Formats: sequence, C-alpha cells, structure tokens
Amino acid sequence: MTKKHEQAFELFKESEGSLSNAEIATAVGAAESTVRKWKSRYNWLEQLGLVQNVTVEENESVTKSKPSNRELQHKRIIDSLVEAGTYSPALDLLIEVYLDCFEEYENAKDIGENTEKLRKELARLLGQLGLDGKNKDLIKKSGTLLAKGDEEKKKDPEPESESSKLVQFRQRKMRS
Repeated sequence: MTKKHEQAFELFKESEGSLSNAEIATAVGAAESTVRKWKSRYNWLEQLGLVQNVTVEENESVTKSKPSNRELQHKRIIDSLVEAGTYSPALDLLIEVYLDCFEEYENAKDIGENTEKLRKELARLLGQLGLDGKNKDLIKKSGTLLAKGDEEKKKDPEPESESSKLVQFRQRKMRS
C-alpha cells in the first residue's frame, strides 16, 4: 500500500501539475495544508520540471516565517539524539517516518478523530530511536529523565572497583 503523499504525487504528476492542492487533498483524503507541505517537502515542482519563476527586487525586506511543528519536532529529536551521543545519519529515514506519523497525528487531533492508534505508533517509533525514556544513557538537562536516573543511582550504588577494595583492605591491615 502506498503512502498518501505518494498517491498525491502520482495524481499531481498525471495532471502535469494542473490539479490544485484542494483537489488532490480531496482525492487522497488529506488536508489541503498537508498537500501543500508535501508539495514543498518532496519538491514536486522540481521533479516535474515546473520550477516557479521568482523575481526578487533589490532592498526588499524579508520576514522570516515561524518554523513549522514538523521542523521544531525534527530539531528536538536531532538535538536529543546528539545530546545522548546516539545520532547517526542512518537514523534520518526513521526520523522522517516518525515526523510523517507526527504530522498525521496532529491533523487527526485537529479534526477530532481518535488518535490513540497514532499515539501508540509515535511511542513505538520514539522507542526505536531510543527516545522513550527507557534509555538510561539519554540525559536531559531538564525533565524527568535526569531525575529518574538520579533515583536509580541512589538505589543501586555502583560496585566498588577492585583497586578501591584493595586500598580499603590495606588500610584496615595497617591499622591493626
């Protein structure tokens, strides 16, 4: 079964770019804004050779747009993985799958659909990335993961190394 964004691209390609985002969205059962994001993210216009002409005037002021939820989520995941020392470019595909699922979850939540299945899928994907809170090596500067790790350290003190046991033994022998 193909993904919705792939079905949408096929419709766009078959129409040679003449279908509107709204028409594509209706055909694949997605929101118009989602189709617009797909068109941008997967470079549909460039793939069909329909690059838009853009003219830029000198001294034109540019306003930076607010990053999307997807971009913010992507940055959070990458930052967490880098901080934990587990980031690898090999994870990029899994991160993209997570972000697609996250986007569908957000859309379902916005229209009031049941999101339980998507929420569980998101949790599973986070587990595969090692970001589910079960990874003891993952240290967050703020939040419950750090506190949870501190509690575990208090419960199970680290076993003393052989050299420190030897030192203690020698100290006891010297005293007696």
